[in-house]
Amino acid sequence: MLNRPFSDLWVEIITNNVWQYSSLSPAQQQRILQCSAVMVAEKSWEAVKGFEITDEVKLTISATAALLTLGLEEPFYFDRVSTILVHPDLIENRAVQQGRLVSHETAYYSGLAWQGGPLVFSWRDALRGSRQPGDGRNVIIHEFIHHIDGLDGEMGGMPIIPSEPLRQRWEIVFRRRFNELNDELDSGRELRIDGYAATNLAEFFAVSGENFFDSPGRLQQKLPDVYDLLREYFDIDPVQFEY
Repeated sequence: MLNRPFSDLWVEIITNNVWQYSSLSPAQQQRILQCSAVMVAEKSWEAVKGFEITDEVKLTISATAALLTLGLEEPFYFDRVSTILVHPDLIENRAVQQGRLVSHETAYYSGLAWQGGPLVFSWRDALRGSRQPGDGRNVIIHEFIHHIDGLDGEMGGMPIIPSEPLRQRWEIVFRRRFNELNDELDSGRELRIDGYAATNLAEFFAVSGENFFDSPGRLQQKLPDVYDLLREYFDIDPVQFEY
């Protein structure tokens, strides 16, 4: 499958819908296409509320997620993501614990990532985030980072990091910046990153990752130490996307 040429339509869809793609080197673009081809073929794609899963939906989500793999030596296809659910609009979700409904209040989300389970996306917000650069919002990146965060069995804000020095720096820097963000919220000071990142360390990682891939120059300016950690972890400098 990976040895076949990719159709012009596929390339056009990804070019139009994943704004970073045009700034990539030919080798990086090939990695995006290969990862997309595998994910399109191997994932279980399920539509919700009468939505229609098209090649555009599959390719946009897959190619955006593939940005996270560009720095890896070997291709990575998110093998533990078996199912991707796509809603046409915001996702309604009620609080459930141990199979029991614990709250009748309905919350609305752009995306959800279940530990060991499916990823869920609002197509409206997924497309908007993948096409529109610079606002720090990309729900596809956000939820796939949650997935990466949970590969060690817990979505706690620290992914699997083989390097002990990097792991130690990560723990110190992320905790410090997370606490500072909460202080900024409490005092009414200007926030350096979206306030949703103050929810917990898992959300701080996911929101920081959104910014890293969507508005890297701003993250580098506002939180340079977080930027440097993400650059080292993902082994890519996404400032290239902006030029």
